[in-house]
Amino acid sequence: MGEIRRLVRGPLLVPRAGGAVDFYPDGVLTADAGGRLVYVGTWGAGPAGGDDNLIIERARGMMMPPLLDIHTHVPQHPIRGRFVEGVPDDAPGGKLLAGLLKNVFPVEAECDARVRAQIVVREFLRDTLSHGVVGGMVYVTPSPVATEAALSILPDTWSVGLVLMNQNCPEYLRTRDATLEADVDRIAGAYGRRLVITDRFAVAVDAPLRKRGVALAARYGLRTQTHLNEQVLEKRFVEQTLYPDARSYTDVYLRDGLLDHNCVLAHCIQMRDEEWEIVSRTGSAIAHCPTSNLLLGSGVMPLDQVKSRGIPYAIATDVGASPTVSMLAEMARFIQVHAGRSAHATPSEALYRATLAPSRILALEDRFGRLEAGRDMSFIEVDCPVIADGASADDVIRAILPTNLDNPLPSVQRVTLAGRTVFERGV
Repeated sequence: MGEIRRLVRGPLLVPRAGGAVDFYPDGVLTADAGGRLVYVGTWGAGPAGGDDNLIIERARGMMMPPLLDIHTHVPQHPIRGRFVEGVPDDAPGGKLLAGLLKNVFPVEAECDARVRAQIVVREFLRDTLSHGVVGGMVYVTPSPVATEAALSILPDTWSVGLVLMNQNCPEYLRTRDATLEADVDRIAGAYGRRLVITDRFAVAVDAPLRKRGVALAARYGLRTQTHLNEQVLEKRFVEQTLYPDARSYTDVYLRDGLLDHNCVLAHCIQMRDEEWEIVSRTGSAIAHCPTSNLLLGSGVMPLDQVKSRGIPYAIATDVGASPTVSMLAEMARFIQVHAGRSAHATPSEALYRATLAPSRILALEDRFGRLEAGRDMSFIEVDCPVIADGASADDVIRAILPTNLDNPLPSVQRVTLAGRTVFERGV
């Protein structure tokens, strides 16, 4: 390990495996000239360097790992928070399906134009980075143009979904049936496993198309993602009308092979016991989206079921159902919606599920999530109030979370990746 070249001193939060969080009121991150961490812990307890080239800085806020979002929709970023705008509560088929048809699908279709797609992706990247979100897994559209725009603009810390759709959706937003295999071959050849085969959800994808997608995932070693059991009427439509021969909504995905490829399942609210067993058995992970679930009236994911079965999960925004890309706001909403429902919904759990847990799900643990010697010096600095003596990690995490969860004030002051500043507020 190289000679120490940089120290950043200030309050520090360090998530640990299993969900615990260490809080250092007077902490320090030290790194070598290559941007690799040499020491993480209490100021004065570790190496302090010792030459004239050493840079010593005061942190601009609470230091913590960068945030990751494992479920969000890039083309919906322009209408974030307006998913169900103008949709009545008693819409036939439910607010989810009505909102997709009225507001979401038209704006997603705009991204088939390359220039429009590039504008949307760049604004998404600017917004997420300003909130300390440095990677994750996104949905784009069935358009190869939009998908390639996202892959070319977003850093390699973002996995990008080419969306499959061919039923119960507009003709203008369907999978290019004749070119699907060629499109995936080209995109996977250029971007590898960053491409994600993305089944929109069972309502919008028939079994033959899903199986083609699964075959492509197997051929190119790609992951899969989809939505599952978000709303009651959606579940009823899938199980009683579209797939009456399936044992359950989850069985639709199981029998077609979608869950064989490290699948990330968004929502998982309206679940039966046998469906939880499938998710657990297949090693699938869950993207838990508390704000989206609240605003769409979908319900609350049964957190204790997920925890008791050891199913990997991470918190996610699900923009555009959520009005903001802020993962700090999503952490606060996680605590809020599970209050009185689950003892697991602690501030420390929220931080873990927005940092280290998603880094594992996304296979980014070698770059993010952990702040420890030998890893990249990647961290964010978040506004924090004066911390009282003896404050716990949970106390501190609560103090840095926003109170306005629909339109949180900017609080991330700086983002550092591998020792290099990539965002600095006011600069």
